[in-house]
Amino acid sequence: MVRSRSALLLCLLLAAPMARAEPLLRDPNLPSVPPEVLKQVAEMRARQAIMEESQAPYAGRCVCPYQTEDSNGKSCKGRIEKITTKPVPICRPQDVTRQMLHAWWRKQA
Repeated sequence: MVRSRSALLLCLLLAAPMARAEPLLRDPNLPSVPPEVLKQVAEMRARQAIMEESQAPYAGRCVCPYQTEDSNGKSCKGRIEKITTKPVPICRPQDVTRQMLHAWWRKQA
């Protein structure tokens, strides 16, 4: 009995960090939506949040080539800046790495 309890505890401890690193795959409010779609939506939201966090230090500036206006609502036409110093803002969802996603999910838990 003690051996099975300790094995169960060990499994729970090992699984806990991984469980928090991934978004939930079932939504009781959307029971017909497949888990894969929910995961894609959660991942895209996380990517968007990571991009916004990386661009936050550059408020009021046009740091991404696709921007049409800055955070103050002013036009970015002719004002796009090329940032070369760190931290470089992340401008595209595909520039967000798996490591960044996992770190962001851990931070949210």
